[in-house]
Parts: sequence; structure tokens; C-alpha cells
Amino acid sequence: MSQTDTLSCHGGGRMDDAFEFFFGASRGRSQPFGMQPDLGWHPAADVYETKDEFIIQMDLAGMQRSEIEVIVEDDFVRVRGERTNIAPPGKKHFHKMEIQIGPFERHIQVPDTVDLSSASASYRAGFLFIHLRRGNLSPSPRRSIPVEQKD
Repeated sequence: MSQTDTLSCHGGGRMDDAFEFFFGASRGRSQPFGMQPDLGWHPAADVYETKDEFIIQMDLAGMQRSEIEVIVEDDFVRVRGERTNIAPPGKKHFHKMEIQIGPFERHIQVPDTVDLSSASASYRAGFLFIHLRRGNLSPSPRRSIPVEQKD
């Protein structure tokens, strides 16, 4: 991956978040400078390569497989969904509140060495895994990838 990818293989962090905030997560995006859609939270993701694959792993704890949508298009993978509050009802006095809920959307650009037509997705133990085989990147029409449940 290049240094301008949405997520860095070197740990990501504040610089990537700033880049994503000011310039948008994917090329060709028509979002005004400094403006982001109101999409709630930003789930953590690891993006890495093995000898045979490009893998996206995303922390989506507390969600059901049916609440997650994976779309491939052009040179990126889009993951979106909505995490609902599963805490017991009733009045609460919070001492710390870090678990984010609501809608989210992430765009992850893939390198030219990935075959988007090979995309598969699975959800296991609160993590979404998207696998893409190595190959030549060619323009890909927008399509949804079914998310399988793994135990």
C-alpha cells in the first residue's frame, strides 16, 4: 500500500484520521473540504497483506452479521452498518462512556495487486474479516458481498 492509503499498515493513527477528515476516505469523493457525513462512530480496523491475500479486519463487537453491509466498487471496499445500544434499560449513572453506538461507514482503498472479484466476508467473535486474493485490479461494478457467520 502507498503512504496515502486511508489506513496505514504502520499502525494508522491520528495522521490517518486527520487525512481522512480533511480529504475524504476515497478518491473521487465529492465531500466538501473538512466536512464529513454524520455517520456516528469510526470502528477500528487492521489492514494487512499475507503471501496470498489482502485482509481487512474490523472490530464490530456487539453487532449482528445482518447489521453489517460490505460493498466493493472501483478500487475500494466500503463497510457500513449501525450498532445499537444493547445495555439494559433504565436510568444509569456513567463513570466512563467509551462504547460508541449508531451508524458508521468506512472506505478502505485497496492496492492495484488485489482482485476485487474475489472478495469474501465473514463475521466471527465480534470481528469482520474481508479477504481479497492477489491479482490485477480491474474496474469493478458496485456489488454487495454477503457476510458469513463463523463460529
